[in-house]
Amino acid sequence: MKSIIENQIQEVKQKLSFLDQKREGIDKVYQDLEVAFITPFLEQYNILSEEYFLKYSYNSFSINALRDGIYREELVSFRIHEPSYSFGEEKERVISTSFYSTNTSGEFELNRMVVIGKVGQMLLDNKSNIIAGWSELNKKYGSEIKGNNDEVYALEKELRELKLSLREIEKEEMYNILSEGVHFKMDDFVTLNINNKESRYLSYIKLLSTKNKSVVVKYIGHRDEDFTTATVRLMHLERFIISYSNLLTPKEVLA
Repeated sequence: MKSIIENQIQEVKQKLSFLDQKREGIDKVYQDLEVAFITPFLEQYNILSEEYFLKYSYNSFSINALRDGIYREELVSFRIHEPSYSFGEEKERVISTSFYSTNTSGEFELNRMVVIGKVGQMLLDNKSNIIAGWSELNKKYGSEIKGNNDEVYALEKELRELKLSLREIEKEEMYNILSEGVHFKMDDFVTLNINNKESRYLSYIKLLSTKNKSVVVKYIGHRDEDFTTATVRLMHLERFIISYSNLLTPKEVLA
């Protein structure tokens, strides 16, 4: 049963990986479409040149330039989005702009002001057309990506359920091993919280019984002379199992 679930988990992970790649492909297609959509507006106002180029990222368009021939600097950016006060309601999209201010008046900064002015004029003259065209693209993208997302959500839910089932099986295996009794080496440094105190350097532990939210165990430390029986909170035993699962293998029972 465990191997079947492990195989199912791997199959779901492979499907999720495929959908992630598919999503990346869809994103790339629509990013290219959005860049192709906005570029003619920029060219109409002579904003783009060898010196000034367009950069796109996460629904934001920016005009960048090479400064001193090496540093890419953003001159101005704008993005199309729903107003922040829409609260999930269907509202007309808006265009926000962003640019920095400076007190310097060198040639680069003066030219940047010219670019900012051209972008501002472009948005004033074409705001409605830009928002309408971008919204139509976004609607197609949303429709296409929704199917991909629905598949991802369903697979993620399935993966969570499979992992939960696997953890239950593994926990039962650990309980069975502990019921047989396990002993440890001194340099394993195994500790267990018993009555809110750390019992260090356990040499041996055996699960005797479970009840409600606690378990009864028999244990002995490397420095102890005899076995001790104690009630341990279930949460502490489960933390013990997580911490030392690599050491919990069937071994010769001491007592």
